[in-house]
Amino acid sequence: MSSPAVAPLIDAAKFFYVEGYFLTHGTASALELSSKAANAGKTFVLNLSAPFIPQFFNSNLQQILPHTDVLIGNEAEAEAWATANGLSNPKDLPAVAKALATSSKTNASRPRIVVFTQGAESTLVVTSDKPDEPKWYPVTALTDDQIVDTNGAGDAFAGGFLGALVAGKSLDEAVEAGHKLGSMCVQLVRTSLPFDLPFDLTLS
Repeated sequence: MSSPAVAPLIDAAKFFYVEGYFLTHGTASALELSSKAANAGKTFVLNLSAPFIPQFFNSNLQQILPHTDVLIGNEAEAEAWATANGLSNPKDLPAVAKALATSSKTNASRPRIVVFTQGAESTLVVTSDKPDEPKWYPVTALTDDQIVDTNGAGDAFAGGFLGALVAGKSLDEAVEAGHKLGSMCVQLVRTSLPFDLPFDLTLS
């Protein structure tokens, strides 16, 4: 990360994205990157990735969380985090999102955004500046015969959501883009997507 080839790229970047899987072997570098982003006022995004991350790597996760501006996960990952951290009702998704949104944050000038997907059920968004105002975003359901392969759907959602944020879109539009790409993903084998996006994500 400090090499002449990589360091300038990190310095120039405005958004950083790390998947929870990385915390199984690369916590030190993720911590350095997230703390650097927080101190520079840049956006650091963390994806919980799988229930076993908060279950077995919770201490690693808790090191990164204070530097995290956007946290993405699904309902199973949210429940796993809540259980690992002693919440009284791990299945209460808004309560879990609120706990994560309002936990300690290095860069307090920017509210933390917590996004929990639930497959075909509504996506939940809670922000630290309005922790008692959870917002639900309905998902356009597909028929059983339209669903081909669910692998990668969460990553497709994250890609659409973050692509929209990087492009300067609103939070509502970002969730819409995530839903659109997630829907495309499950209708195809693997993660090859057609480019029928809800809006142009091309960056100038």
